[in-house]
Amino acid sequence: MHGTTRPIVAMAALLAFTGCASSIAYRADYVPATSVAAPEKIAGRVLVYTTRADDERLITAGATSFTGSGARLTTPIGMMTREIAYKVFSEGATEGAVLSNESGGAGQYAMVVRPEARDFRYGFPQLKNLGFAITPEVEVSLRVSVLDGSGAVLLENDYESGVVEGKSYMLSGKPNERINQLAHTTIHALMLRALADVRSYQRSRVQDPGVP
Repeated sequence: MHGTTRPIVAMAALLAFTGCASSIAYRADYVPATSVAAPEKIAGRVLVYTTRADDERLITAGATSFTGSGARLTTPIGMMTREIAYKVFSEGATEGAVLSNESGGAGQYAMVVRPEARDFRYGFPQLKNLGFAITPEVEVSLRVSVLDGSGAVLLENDYESGVVEGKSYMLSGKPNERINQLAHTTIHALMLRALADVRSYQRSRVQDPGVP
């Protein structure tokens, strides 16, 4: 392709990208492998509990940057959070995890963990797009709670990713898939933080049963 033609094609792709509606989906192959050392695992089996409303939560929004701001991207943030939490806590507990929309029988589990998606933002900052390269960024916030058998909250922490930047690449026909990949890895990283906190909480309860 001639040098004079390349900018015209890139501009056409950019205009198409900034003025359309699209959606992304949960993809198991986008979730990084989870490896948790045996001493860092939760003892026992975990119930990962979500409501149907949690699972069905969608966020539809434009990018926080000028590039992509004219488009509307629908992200199944609830489904992503549920599935990634299940993967992380399955690996992070000595006896694995069970995923359910029902909390009945919660007393048979070592922990009842409820992950909730709070917010999701994405963008392609202009200063990083020179030459029609794209630098995807996402920002995710989650809440993870530990519940007792009656559903009362014992522990509740919010997790904020801050702005997470992906690798720059030349504008293509599927820029939102780069956002999708980055969203999966960012949620996974937050869930690993939650796993560590839940493990610390369990350890404190074992060492001092009087800890609320």
